[in-house]
Amino acid sequence: MSASCSRINTNCAWTTVVVLGLIGGCPLLDETQSANQNSNTSAGGSTGANTSPPNGKFLQVPDPLSGDNPTYKLTAQSVPQPGAAVADVPFGTTQARVTQTLGLRHEYSRHDPFNRDQSLVLLMHLPSGEQRVYRTQSRPYDQPANLVRTVDFEEPRWDPNDANLLWGTQAFRILTLNVQTGSTAVVKDFAQDATIAPLLAANPDVYRITMKDEGETSSDKRYWAFMLQGSRDDYRPRYIFCWDRQTNQVLGLYTVPLSQADIDWVGMSPLGNWVLIGGSDTNTGNLAGLVMANRQLTTFHRLDFATGHADVGLDSQGNEVVVMQNVRTDHIDLIPLSTDTKPILAAGGSYAGTNRVPLIRLYYVSDSPIACHSGVHISCNMPGYCVVSTYIEPGVAEQNWLDRSIVLVELNRAAPRAYYLAKVYGTTGAYWEETHATITRDGSRVLWATNWSQDTGTEHVWDMELTMPADWSNALP
Repeated sequence: MSASCSRINTNCAWTTVVVLGLIGGCPLLDETQSANQNSNTSAGGSTGANTSPPNGKFLQVPDPLSGDNPTYKLTAQSVPQPGAAVADVPFGTTQARVTQTLGLRHEYSRHDPFNRDQSLVLLMHLPSGEQRVYRTQSRPYDQPANLVRTVDFEEPRWDPNDANLLWGTQAFRILTLNVQTGSTAVVKDFAQDATIAPLLAANPDVYRITMKDEGETSSDKRYWAFMLQGSRDDYRPRYIFCWDRQTNQVLGLYTVPLSQADIDWVGMSPLGNWVLIGGSDTNTGNLAGLVMANRQLTTFHRLDFATGHADVGLDSQGNEVVVMQNVRTDHIDLIPLSTDTKPILAAGGSYAGTNRVPLIRLYYVSDSPIACHSGVHISCNMPGYCVVSTYIEPGVAEQNWLDRSIVLVELNRAAPRAYYLAKVYGTTGAYWEETHATITRDGSRVLWATNWSQDTGTEHVWDMELTMPADWSNALP
């Protein structure tokens, strides 16, 4: 699961990969310099975006529901210098290193770190816990001259319309920050709300509103879902509520019993129709597994056995969905947000009559020579598509087509398709070394974290970026 800045301190058909470019004179910053980092550089030179593939057509995965697809394994590559690009030749794509500071990366797969016009990017500095806004006019993004300011909000997220505006929370308040001027505004203080204030008075250990870092508002930021979190009972959530910013009304309030308190995240569906609650399969009652509820929090519908790595989004027809790892079937599923959708509760259960669509098979078959050895994350920021990224631990063999790969999936319920995007050169020995690839809301960029398998376990990570070709969605095979 994700953690916010406040918790940071806590068989190969191709055998060559071509290196395309570098920037000279951009050393790694000293604040977290690794002593044994490979500083070899690649040949060539390019400071701009490397759009790929040039013809706009991605390599299609033949059968995502099979464990056996063409596998394109890594070949040894030197650590790219900041701004340098590396080509994933089989895919016709190019990835570039866009940050230089070790320990500086984006937050999570579910959130778009770029503002509306992509002139700014929000990055997280792990050693200090700072969230930092940088201009993206030159690479690496984190050149000192590109720094705009630091941000002390929890769960900071960009406004969908105003390129300079960030939203976030502090304690019981929702705030905005103009990152250019530094001016802040309190949008809502729930400590003064007629519904929430009495709960705070009666429960003095409750100390914040939170979506637990993974949840999201509705896309237009009208509807918000939060937990009220207290310090008692191992910091468990005490209440869930839904708020309408347009009417300034708390629409629904739910008291969370101790037996239902194992919750990974809460948030809204993209169009604001549903409150989504990422409950554990060990919960009882209303909050067992992944659940959707009406905004009044009076009706609850179980969507899945448990809550795995997931994101909310829209399918190719504009319908609200969750795309999530299904721990009962070892697939990644498209789960429509509908009362017609049924959970698969039994291990290896059938999809018949469930209204859900399997997108990718996760071939976790331990005695197979092509078993998948990777964990996954999912990003659905662009309507109609999601990006699935994988991460792998030290000493684990890359053998399945998904291992060390990032893929694009078309969220077409009738005919979902998948495409190879990039290879993953990092190895995960600690949480923030997970790949967490995220696609931007307009689908123009994919960003992910890597350590290039250097100093694994130290979280000396940086970000790599794939710049997508214009109009790529209309050029898909």
